[in-house]
Parts: sequence; structure tokens; C-alpha cells
Amino acid sequence: MNEKMDLKKFEKKAWVTFFQDGMWDIFLGFILLSFGIIPFLEEIGVPELLNYLLFFGLPYLILYMGKKFITVPRIGHVKFGVKREKKKKKTAIVLIFSVIFGFVVLLLTITNAIPFIADIHTGAVLFSVNAIIVLSLMAYFLDFNRLYLYGWFFAASIALIELSRPAIGTTYDNIIGFGSFGIIMIIIVSIYLIRFLQKYPLPLEETLNGN
Repeated sequence: MNEKMDLKKFEKKAWVTFFQDGMWDIFLGFILLSFGIIPFLEEIGVPELLNYLLFFGLPYLILYMGKKFITVPRIGHVKFGVKREKKKKKTAIVLIFSVIFGFVVLLLTITNAIPFIADIHTGAVLFSVNAIIVLSLMAYFLDFNRLYLYGWFFAASIALIELSRPAIGTTYDNIIGFGSFGIIMIIIVSIYLIRFLQKYPLPLEETLNGN
């Protein structure tokens, strides 16, 4: 009985450590930044396909490479129980659909395909509600509390866009809104990543092999 409890405690500790490296924060931060940068790049003539590949492929690549070359060498590869593995898979699916939904809404908003209701842009409301609900659910199921904050960052970026649009116009309002909160997220992740690297240095053997 005690052995099972110890294993559960160890698994929970490993699960918490899994999110201390900041890689998921980087992933979400770059996605938020991409929402702001893509409209600007399209305006200056950068091919649409290249934009999508760069700004939606890059976050996944950073997440994969970061876990492989930064996280795993320091804390090892932990195989979680069936319940937590299912949570990870379901969360990944939810996140993918959420990103697709958010990007579609953003495109429809930029092209004015979604109407205004009582001077409030329906697309902006949909994007904000989607971000808060999805990231809050992820935070709850994954025990990853920073996601609650990031959900509100995504929603607040929309509010900032709506407020800044009359003064600076479209395209640049996206850069201000999404870019500001994306940069804040990158700053937050930098702090967590530095702490992680200090707390979990590379094993001596790997350090010597690297030299």
C-alpha cells in the first residue's frame, strides 16, 4: 500500500517537473506571436503557405527539440501511468483543434466575414471565449496552473486589438495585441527555463562527453 502511494507521489512530482522546463509556455507564446505577425507578413507580400509553415510549424519544432535536447537529458524520460498518458493525448487533440479554430476565426475576423453585433465583433468574442475555456480545461486536467493565466492573455490580446484599432488600424493592431502578450509569455518562460536549467544541470558524464 505504502509502495503504491510512493509511486503515485513520484509520478505526480515527475508530472509537475515535466512542465517546469517552460517548453509548453514557449509553444503557446510563439503561437500567440504568430497570430500577430502573419497578417503583417501577408501584407508585405510573404507567401501565405510559407507563413503558415513557419509560424505554426516552428512552435511544434521548438517543443519537440526542447523536450528532446533540454528536458530529457536532465530529468530522463518518464513513462507516466495510463491515466496521465490519456490526459496528454486528449489535451494534445483539444489544443490542435483549438489552434485551428482560433486561426480560422482570426482569418474570418481580418476579412470581415464575421459580422458585428451591437458594435462588438463576434469573431473577437468567439476567439476570446475559446481561448479561456480550452486553456482553463487544459490547466485543470493537466495540473498546469499557468494555463489559466495564458487563457486570459489570449483573451486580453483581443481586447487590446479592439482598443488599439481605431488609432493604428488593422494589421498593426494585431501586432500590438498578440505581440504584447506573446512577448510577456516569452519573458515568463525565460524565467522558468533559467530556473529549470539551474535546478537540473546536465549529468556530469554527458557534460564531459560534450566537451
